[in-house]
Amino acid sequence: DNKDVTRQVQRPDLTTLTTCLCTSAISLALVMAGTGDLDSFRLFRALRWSCDDNVSYGTHMIYGAAIGLLFLGGGKRTLGSSPEDVAMLIAAFFPHYPILSSDNQYHLQALRHMYVLAAHDRILESVDVDSREKVCIPIELSLPDTPECIQSSTPFLVANNSNFVELRTKSDRYYPIVLKTTDWNSRGIMSNIFVKRKPGHLSYLQDPNALRSLSIQAGSTNSESFLKSIKMMSDDSVLASFTKYFCKADKKGSYPDLLPEANSDFLRYCNLVANECMQEEKSEMLPLYLTLFRLMNSRKQQTVSNVWDLRILRTYMRRKGGLLPSDKLLASVNLVSEELITLVCEHVDDMLESAADMDEYKADESELMLPAEKVWYEVPFQC
Repeated sequence: DNKDVTRQVQRPDLTTLTTCLCTSAISLALVMAGTGDLDSFRLFRALRWSCDDNVSYGTHMIYGAAIGLLFLGGGKRTLGSSPEDVAMLIAAFFPHYPILSSDNQYHLQALRHMYVLAAHDRILESVDVDSREKVCIPIELSLPDTPECIQSSTPFLVANNSNFVELRTKSDRYYPIVLKTTDWNSRGIMSNIFVKRKPGHLSYLQDPNALRSLSIQAGSTNSESFLKSIKMMSDDSVLASFTKYFCKADKKGSYPDLLPEANSDFLRYCNLVANECMQEEKSEMLPLYLTLFRLMNSRKQQTVSNVWDLRILRTYMRRKGGLLPSDKLLASVNLVSEELITLVCEHVDDMLESAADMDEYKADESELMLPAEKVWYEVPFQC
């Protein structure tokens, strides 16, 4: 009520209200420094919009400083909490704001820049070791003496008094990393997390919903799109060349060097092999896969060298199945598909058995298979 004299006397003047509003704005900016909080930004922008004769230079200056603190260092820095940092902030944002830009009567304007001495890098970023680009990945931060964890993603602005003890990456597109973070408070400077992307996947920026991963395109007969995916997801020149020359047929739709019945399966076989070698990073196994396909689809007699190679693979498969539980790392390495080795071994068994059953008309050809048969069945040679 304008007629109430007591309320009129007790009501603060406009200058006091403006000073309180500016102090509240800069206090909020100090708390939210470096976060880029949109709600705070909308509030500061609405306060700064007023421009009339009652708004002084100091009011505009403090609202501008609040917006600057909100996006401190482009969102990569925040304000420290040590006694020295607090002293710098008090000197910079002393709540006596100037009327003009040349007003140094109560507070030197040069001291307003001392907040820079209290700014520290507290951003945690992840960098791809191959492309050297900054990427976004989900992370999990563990707290001490509690099973609770904080789920977030990089880039992540770490608070000054953070007491995280361990950081783990939680992404199926990148290899897992576990870091001990107990010394973050003592160092005060964050270091980048170097991550390596798994083959067959794109970054979260390129493929947010994982709709373009290579596993979705497995078995595709479109060689051009498959080759484009290989080039995009891997820098392996051997794998790219294999996809270019082996994952598509000639103009007639056939492979001249293969048997007619094998032409229909070779394209799909090469696509599956390229997909497997891409996902498991084993492009050096491509020649072996081609050799196994040739052995499995060959009607000719097997040479001793091929039989020796296949026998080594058979031994590898048997030894791998008998590994102890403590050898989990060795057991997880899958150089060659066990199903494929089993099929080739059955094919060699059938060929050797058929050679042993040959009649006298083909006795000479049966004798040619005898060395390979002795190697395969581990028959000792007589000196």
